[in-house]
Amino acid sequence: MLAESTVTGAIIDSWVEHPGISGKSSRLVIQLAPLGHPKELLIVEAETSLIGDREWLEDLGENLCHGSPVAAVGRFTNTGLLNATELRLAR
Repeated sequence: MLAESTVTGAIIDSWVEHPGISGKSSRLVIQLAPLGHPKELLIVEAETSLIGDREWLEDLGENLCHGSPVAAVGRFTNTGLLNATELRLAR
């Protein structure tokens, strides 16, 4: 099993994917420019339940958080996506 990693950087884009007919819970998707590698983009997926502040979740869903710092903790998938188990957001 892959170890947990922490990636810090700035939010480039963000949106919420609603479950539709799949029955899964809503997911937050963040495109992140990692610190030290701003031209690379990393995709971070997280359960919306990780965002305790409803206004933050709305802003992320409306794409109003460009440039905001974030630290994402989770495990990388085989495709390079980070499945977050914790998000630390700041404005």
